[in-house]
Amino acid sequence: MDPSPLRECRLVDAELLLTVEDRDVVAEGSFEAVGEGVCDRCSEPVTLRFGKAFHTILTPKDRDRVSAASVELHEDDLDVGYYDGTGLETNDILWEQVALDLPVNVVCSEACSGLCPVCGKNRNREACSCTPVETPGPFEILKNLKGKKE
Repeated sequence: MDPSPLRECRLVDAELLLTVEDRDVVAEGSFEAVGEGVCDRCSEPVTLRFGKAFHTILTPKDRDRVSAASVELHEDDLDVGYYDGTGLETNDILWEQVALDLPVNVVCSEACSGLCPVCGKNRNREACSCTPVETPGPFEILKNLKGKKE
């Protein structure tokens, strides 16, 4: 599995219970994973632990649409997937759940100050005396349009 945005990701613990109901397969379980990457703000190495419990229904792709329309879904049942063929890869079910729980941004801590955009020093380790460069925002041009008419 491509562990983006992490360099490496591995399962530490996993539980999976598969139950067959009619032709649907209900997958319930949980996992704990460890990932290694770099902080998006300061580029320092980061080790993350994450995991969750999950509940998903896998239904066959060739299921009759009329009978599929008569299935009542509850709020807890909205995580529905499809399977093709006569078997399921349990490894794929677990890694799909890991991929869904991967962080979008990897940070060493919420208080991370990141790198100075001027000198490049890590502001978590040392303060720099650079003056912040003010870059105009994308809507700065709209301030000049106020009151002007063509």
